[in-house]
Amino acid sequence: MSEQNMNGCEKFESLLEDYLSGDLPRQDAERLASHLNACGDCRQALEEARLSSRLVGLFDRAEEPGPSFTRLVMARVSAAELWLQQQKNFWRPLEALAWRLAFSAALVLVFLFAYEIKASNPEVVPQASGVLVQRADTFVTPAYNSPTNTDEVLMAIAERDHERQ
Repeated sequence: MSEQNMNGCEKFESLLEDYLSGDLPRQDAERLASHLNACGDCRQALEEARLSSRLVGLFDRAEEPGPSFTRLVMARVSAAELWLQQQKNFWRPLEALAWRLAFSAALVLVFLFAYEIKASNPEVVPQASGVLVQRADTFVTPAYNSPTNTDEVLMAIAERDHERQ
């Protein structure tokens, strides 16, 4: 393509959109039409502009929604709310059961914890003589260090038996 032809094409390229829409003055439109007959590149550019204006035109033709659109949207919103309510109603009995089970498990843990605390502390039972004696069903570790050999073990057992009498 020659330099002169290229400069002419650039001048006409800016007029293609107006030519397609019919807004181009008659004299300019006639000059562009004669140039299009001679220039294949400009014809191709005109065809591309025509296709792009059709595509843009598809998106420009948005119509205002009518009253039926509002009713349709509100009906779908109501249907979605009803579905959510039905889902809640389905799970509600299971949710109540889960809360009851959780409360029961917590209550059992509290009782077990209280029992463990009570079992770890030895009870002292008063005797008729006024002397306090430890209950026989609880095991109490001695306050001193544990025995290291068999002689110390036997001595600890003897002392404990002596204290009980």
